[in-house]
Amino acid sequence: MSNYQSRFSIPILNKFGEKMYLDQMTVEEIKERIKKCDIIFVPCGSVENHGLAAPVGEDTLIGTYIVERIAYETGVTVAPPIFYGSHPSHHYGMPGTIPVKKEAYIDYIVSVVKWLSHTGFKKIILFNSHGQEYVLPIVKDKAIIEEGVHALIMVTSWWAWVRDVIVAGRELKPGVKLETPFVHADELETSVTWYVAEKLMRLDRLKDADAEKMVGLIPDKWVDKAGNVYGRPFSWFDVSHYMEIHHYPKGSVGYPSKASKEKGEVIVEEAIKRIIEFVEWLKKEYPPGKVPKVWPEPGDFKF
Repeated sequence: MSNYQSRFSIPILNKFGEKMYLDQMTVEEIKERIKKCDIIFVPCGSVENHGLAAPVGEDTLIGTYIVERIAYETGVTVAPPIFYGSHPSHHYGMPGTIPVKKEAYIDYIVSVVKWLSHTGFKKIILFNSHGQEYVLPIVKDKAIIEEGVHALIMVTSWWAWVRDVIVAGRELKPGVKLETPFVHADELETSVTWYVAEKLMRLDRLKDADAEKMVGLIPDKWVDKAGNVYGRPFSWFDVSHYMEIHHYPKGSVGYPSKASKEKGEVIVEEAIKRIIEFVEWLKKEYPPGKVPKVWPEPGDFKF
């Protein structure tokens, strides 16, 4: 008789000895959780080519790791991750990348949000770890206006919490600094994946994964190349970019060989610390059952 355990059947517990993932709970356990904490994180990742050294689930792996660490400390709940994502045009055609049509993606997440709220989770955080931050805020508005959801819905991305940290040339700690700006499957993102999922990495392929050359339509002075990290006039999704399959066929837009586990550790741990601070404030300001009124009432709209 086999004693094999699927990765989805292994209980993931917080420091209080309670289940963290919604899908692992019974209905009674969900009701008890909501009485104590009605905050839920929905990790929104992707299946996407990340070069020769990293798994295609990199975005989901990063997001779920950070959310699990937050849930472990704070007692919030984690929804099953959204494994597939919406992709900007320049990612299309890369082997291993599975884009979901934007309209389908938005409606899918709206349904998730709607029924999480029905279940009792009234503070819903869509936690993004992929280049789709331009579609997720639409979910918030559709849920509230078109579906009548009565919940506080928030959208954020992991890198938004550490913009001041992930600056090229900045020393992360003595003797450790980022050499290149954050783009995609590069020094920074590979460092983060190395820290959160080392056993899935092909560290022997880091050097081979480096981009042959970096190209761009518009200089970095005016446009972010990913994640809207640097506050430039054009967000990365505001302009067309070269198709990766033509200019970055290996999948890395940058230099994974410059990555290190140490760099990833500093970045991830700082993000976790800052997000936990926010969650603790949210728990105190809006305890279970207390929801700020962020939805319209019948008759508010007079056409």
